[in-house]
Amino acid sequence: MALAWARVLRGRGVEDLAERSAALPPGTASLYLSSVDRPAGARLAFRGELARAREVFGGLLAAAEERGEVRSGMTFTVQLFEIELRAGDTSAAARALEELTQYEVAQYVAVEPEVQVIGWRVLAALAAVRGDPGRAAALAARVLQASGPDAYQWERLEARRAAGLAALLARDPEQAITSLAAVWKHMEREGVEDPGAFPVVGDLAEALAEAGRPEEANQVIGRLARLAAAQQHPWGLATAQRSAAVVTLADGYDEAAASGLAGAAAAYRALGLGPAQRRFKKWAAARQCLEQARAGFAALGCPGWAQAAAAELDRVSGRRAAPGGGLTPSEQRVADLVAAGLSNKQVAEQLFISVYTVEAHLSRVYAKLGIRSRTQLARALAPRRSTAAVGRPAVNVPRFPGFLTACADLRWPHARVQRATLTPRAAPPAPRFTPKDRR
Repeated sequence: MALAWARVLRGRGVEDLAERSAALPPGTASLYLSSVDRPAGARLAFRGELARAREVFGGLLAAAEERGEVRSGMTFTVQLFEIELRAGDTSAAARALEELTQYEVAQYVAVEPEVQVIGWRVLAALAAVRGDPGRAAALAARVLQASGPDAYQWERLEARRAAGLAALLARDPEQAITSLAAVWKHMEREGVEDPGAFPVVGDLAEALAEAGRPEEANQVIGRLARLAAAQQHPWGLATAQRSAAVVTLADGYDEAAASGLAGAAAAYRALGLGPAQRRFKKWAAARQCLEQARAGFAALGCPGWAQAAAAELDRVSGRRAAPGGGLTPSEQRVADLVAAGLSNKQVAEQLFISVYTVEAHLSRVYAKLGIRSRTQLARALAPRRSTAAVGRPAVNVPRFPGFLTACADLRWPHARVQRATLTPRAAPPAPRFTPKDRR
């Protein structure tokens, strides 16, 4: 098992180990600790071969249920969740987490504190992909504060990845670089050569490009391209193409780069193309690209990323002027948030625009409404604000033990989780555990 994980992390196959393992007589160790199919399935997920990975972990989950191995069932369910998250389908990921409600997770926390840390990490990743940077950052911080730097290493790396993605969405590229580069450097230092094991490189390259550091971005992309070519890595090859195009477009619109990005793009990648087309006056193409991105994110249950695409879409030229000389939609959103008490920086973060743009909108709002202060603005908009709650929701960090409480606290509309109706099925008694290396 340890040899299989070592090979997988170095980008090598384990088919021969799986064949040898299958020829051995059945052992007494639990499946999640002994089955070579687990690292083999993880390798498929790393490479982006998600349909095959689902088959592997679906089979392992069925075998665990047949053998009554609760801890194995929990592990394989989490890995099915991770597969759906890699696919960007948060609705399917949430449905996978719902399956965890059949287990009495709380009883394992006392025996294995790692279970609680895994829970925080999993929910941080879900929040980041859905586009809720505040929740993602708070949950990632829980993981990083759980223990010293040498414990729960896998969970800590995944938490940094979630925090980096959250910072990228919040338009804080330097913070995103700090989190994502820590993961990338760990991979280099420890010889982790499968680029999909901790898939940070695309987001790291984008953050570096946004921060005006294209040379560093190209160094990262170069290593990714070499590893992906040597391993014929589907996800790595597509991500290298996408990342190179993003860096090129950050410096100026380029038709070849745009075509390359479009070829590699799904909904998330389209968001990388749309802003570049807007900046370089390709208005019609930008609208089409961003409309596709917004629709794609909405369909996948990623409202934060849909909002980011919508914010870019709102800034393309050709939008209708406000009737009667009133506030434009962008000015109205800024005015509402300022009137609710948010600072200019907070407004910029929530609307995915710069502080300078907030100040420009606010100046026009003051002129149109004939006011001079934020206090007067709050009074002027009081009737509107009385009928609509405005502002950033508070971050609610779910408390463990148990995924049960956490799932209910998240209130995912697509998961239809209601605390009052959750009735977990009885689980077999908890087995006795010995220390192990999870990965």
